[in-house]
Parts: sequence; structure tokens; C-alpha cells
Amino acid sequence: SLADGQRALGRRSTGGFGQSEASDASQCDSVARPGDASLATAQRAEDEIAELNVISVVVCFNPDVKRVSELCKELLASGSDVVLVDNTESSDLGQVASPGCELIATGENNGIAYAQNIGIRRAAGSGADAIALFDQDSKIGSGFLQALIAPLRKGEPRVVSPVLLDEARGVELPATRLRRFGLPMDVYSMDKAERSAVDIVIASGSVATKEVFDLVGLMDEQLFIDHVDTEWCLRCRAKGIPIEVVPSAVMKHSIGSGALEIGATTVLLHDPTRCYYQVRNSLLLFRMAHIPFLFALRETAAILWNRFLLLFHVEDRSSYLAALGDGILDGVRGVGGKRPQ
Repeated sequence: SLADGQRALGRRSTGGFGQSEASDASQCDSVARPGDASLATAQRAEDEIAELNVISVVVCFNPDVKRVSELCKELLASGSDVVLVDNTESSDLGQVASPGCELIATGENNGIAYAQNIGIRRAAGSGADAIALFDQDSKIGSGFLQALIAPLRKGEPRVVSPVLLDEARGVELPATRLRRFGLPMDVYSMDKAERSAVDIVIASGSVATKEVFDLVGLMDEQLFIDHVDTEWCLRCRAKGIPIEVVPSAVMKHSIGSGALEIGATTVLLHDPTRCYYQVRNSLLLFRMAHIPFLFALRETAAILWNRFLLLFHVEDRSSYLAALGDGILDGVRGVGGKRPQ
């Protein structure tokens, strides 16, 4: 209920919210599954997070206005204020802004990391104890946010993420744990009773306490979009900050515009520009001291093979070849930021 949500999330910040301001993407559908904690444990957890002020950052680019409006209403009903950051050149989200839901229209697309950082700074400046990140198409159900933030404590650096399900295929999208020498392994949490300790999660649906950003910093805007969450999570790993998947919170998520199954390989469908960032940023990982070499090597090899297979299933093959060539060249050169025209 609304009352339960407000008790769990605490008092919402009122500093400056509800005003439209001009300044400095995946479909999701989430539900909460009942936890198996005892009544005493649940009550203790509720008491400890009663004063946890969670502010949600929702990043948009050419969004469905109605869907964004519904998401903002659901977040507000869960007790979380909202910072809505629109990367669209001409924002149509003015009608969504309301008390507790602030719109920041950037006026141009400078990448998801840029927009997330604007929202994170605004949330931190408004007194957030924890900051949640969502995509424009996220849809959360009653109790989802409360289940997700249950492990968080005010003043303690920690990151939590829901179980993510691929909306198109109905399968769990695994989180990642690094083994010896940085080799990645998939971690599935759907049927587990306990939280899973991992090293990398998708940003959408995740929540981090303010102390995490104080310790590791904001998102790397030079990456623009792909591997933004990967790089940031591995910074958390380098600082010893725990990242956990909470099995009692489940969120459906879509990656790309579809997928093809080619043998044992799932080939995700993306436009040429997105393919450019995937290839370039995989190569940029080699330049980062906190990224294990074998992890960067595996990521680069996997994306090059995946994009190679994609070439046989697209019509505008020349645009894809140009994007992949540019991505390799810029990755080797160390070019970051928005793709050069």
C-alpha cells in the first residue's frame, strides 16, 4: 500500500522538486515476489530503513510520454521522488513534471552516462540516502522497490539489483561474477532464497547508497552508452563495495530491438551506431587499470564475434561495416565520447 511504501522508503525530499527545468533506453516490467524472511526479520529490516530516502533517476531519449508518466506515478506511490532526465533534443515531458517529479531537459543526446550523472548529482544534492536508476520503459509493481532496497542501510556503501528477465525470450539475464584472473561467469538468482554476491549488474533497476558514489565517483561519460554500468561496477569491485542481486525483486527487461538464435549464440539486434559503441568501448576497457585484462579480452572477442554474425542478417550491411571499422579504429586510438561525425 502507499502507507507501507512511505514507511519503507522514508520521508520524500521536497527541496526543489515539482519544477520543470532545462539544463545541463529497453522495455521493462517488474514485479515483486514474496520473500521468505521471518516476521521478526522483516520488521527489523523495516525499522532500519524507515529513514532511508530513495530518489529515482529515470533517463529518457525519445520516450513514450504515457509510459514515462505511469512510471513516475508508480515511483511516487512507492515513496520515491523522481529526477527525470530527458536526452531528447526537444522534450515533450513537461506535462509529466509534478510535485515530487522533476524534469531536467538536456536539449541534446550526450549519452546515458551524461544523463545519469545529471540525475545522480541532483538526487544527491536533494538529500538522497540511496539512488535508483531506471530506463524510460521501466514498469514497476507494488512492493518492488521495497523488496529491492531491503538490504540497504543508511551510510553503508552497497549496491543492489533485481533479477532481470528478458521480456522477449522469458529467460533470466544473468549478472556476472569474476573468477580467478578476471574471467567472467554467469550468476543466476531467480530460484535462490538468498541474495547473490556478484561483480557486474545492469544499471537499469539497480539502487546504490549515496556513499557508493562518494567512494567510486559517477558514470564514465567517455563511454557514452555501452559498458557504462560494467566499468562502474568494476570500480565498485576495486573498492571492495558489495553488489548483490535480490531474488525477491524481479524486473522484465528488453535488450536491443530483438534477438536471433544462431546455434549456441544469441545475436542481439542493434543499429549501426550502437554497434560502434559496443566495439569501441570493449577495446577502451583495456586502457582501464581496474578492468582485468582477461575480462576485457573476453568481452572484446565476444562482441566482435556477435557483430560479425549480425552482418549476415541485416540489409544495410555497408553501414554496419563502416560502424564496426570506426569502432575498432577509435577503440585502438582511445577515442571516447560521442561518435565522431
